[in-house]
Amino acid sequence: MIKQKPINANSKRSISLIVNAMLELLKNDSFKSITISQITQQAGVVRNTFYAHFKTKEDVLSHYIFDIFSNKFNSLAEKDDLLEFDIIELYFDVWVEHSGFLNLLKNNNLLRILNRFETHLDIFCFESYIFEGTCSFSKKSTKYAAAFYAHAMAGILNKWIATGMKENSKELADVFHELGS
Repeated sequence: MIKQKPINANSKRSISLIVNAMLELLKNDSFKSITISQITQQAGVVRNTFYAHFKTKEDVLSHYIFDIFSNKFNSLAEKDDLLEFDIIELYFDVWVEHSGFLNLLKNNNLLRILNRFETHLDIFCFESYIFEGTCSFSKKSTKYAAAFYAHAMAGILNKWIATGMKENSKELADVFHELGS
């Protein structure tokens, strides 16, 4: 994740340049071999700019994931008849669409980054009240809901990757619901 939400166009541009540089470098180099210097050189920014926005290279990838989902969740939040199922299916739909990025993570032994989705889910669903009125969570359960959902979905996603990515997003959401019931 980024250290703080970008407040101006220059910050947003710098973040975008860094993320794009990282993704470009990952096409030819392993994650471990990529240095911050390479990222900043590719992005055309100085090291201080990198560290103004990110702590680690993993944070860059986590932000990319956040960005992917941010657009999807914002469009979903506008629906009047939002159901929990919509959110679960959306999660798998995004990953079916971005299976190439998943393979990039897998090939670099970085699938653990998917577990950071817990923080994203907290922001998208609970802090923005997407689940308000659609789930009957107690206050105590709400505190743990993002962890439960994020790790359960990441587990299914990991198995899907390991078994050849054959199911579509609806089938994966159905698996999630069958296992969760």
